[in-house]
Amino acid sequence: MASKEKKRVAIACQGGGSHGAFTWGVLDKILEDGRFEIEGLTGTSAGGMNAVAVAQGLAKGGNEEARATLKLFWDRVCESGKNSSINNRGPIDKKMNNWTMYNSPGFVMFEFLSRMHSPDELNPMKKDPLRDVINKTFDFELLRTQDVCKVFLCATHVFTGKLTVFKTEELKTECLLATACLPTIHSAVLVDGEYYWDGGFIGNPVMFPLVYDCETSDIILIQLNPTIRNKVPSSAREIGDRLNEITNNASVVREIRAMHLITQLQDEGIIPEGRMKRVHLHLIEDESTFQELGWGSKLNTEAEFFEHLFTRGRDAATAWIKENYDNVGKKTTAPIREHFTGKDWDKHTSHSGPHKMLDNKKKK
Repeated sequence: MASKEKKRVAIACQGGGSHGAFTWGVLDKILEDGRFEIEGLTGTSAGGMNAVAVAQGLAKGGNEEARATLKLFWDRVCESGKNSSINNRGPIDKKMNNWTMYNSPGFVMFEFLSRMHSPDELNPMKKDPLRDVINKTFDFELLRTQDVCKVFLCATHVFTGKLTVFKTEELKTECLLATACLPTIHSAVLVDGEYYWDGGFIGNPVMFPLVYDCETSDIILIQLNPTIRNKVPSSAREIGDRLNEITNNASVVREIRAMHLITQLQDEGIIPEGRMKRVHLHLIEDESTFQELGWGSKLNTEAEFFEHLFTRGRDAATAWIKENYDNVGKKTTAPIREHFTGKDWDKHTSHSGPHKMLDNKKKK
């Protein structure tokens, strides 16, 4: 019989537009399982939407309400885009079984115009269906005052390029719009007198709030952007898609490398026991799901696409829980060396590496 012990975790939700429906599936399974207590969530873009939906649901009625709120959000996103030529595939892409819309006239025209004109020029009235979805779905007064689950949303400050993290008590419509503000599609979002763009440029997502502001040592990262590709991009579109993936993974890779090094220093006694928090990192992902998906599919709001990603997310979470539940609270299960550090990093930080690095600093 499966253990009924509650495991307290924090969850980091990567952004990726419509690809966030995969995260919806992962969260749905974690909530359905019932053996996890979610202390906090951090998210960027669609990851931020998922984080807020879970927090609101947990505050209102527990796990089942959180599952219902997630579904309500994604159903409304689907409904808001159902008549859009930009967010739906054309006949060619459907016939080719593509989830991207690179052969769909509406998307191709939008992609061309967005390279020639700013969002202010293309949308001077600043109409944004996402704003309506957010306002219909989320109760910000409840979110700001609840203490069931902490939320941290990532955004990029336009003027300084620095990361901004909106915390639970600050949440409002503009914070969610800011974390999802792609500057080629949306005008910069004004929040309390400052302008912001999508958080994915600088933190997708950031995990340090979960380290410093949550008690649990276990962080589950739900990753959407592929880390590894085995084919050199050749077309202009493939190159653009790969650059998007690398850029959106860069910040999380840096944080994981830092956590990996600190853990090694703790293991070797260089950092005394109890001096710094030990983090157990876990990873739920399915690179095969996203290998064939380009940037264009991040705007696809078709119900069939959401259902496809939702199912894949539930499957990935089911497999991860089965394999790793017993290790939560005990050790890291994420394949850090294979996924995030690289050969050179391993060589410089493995075993006696940290000693050598610190010795070199002393000699200087």
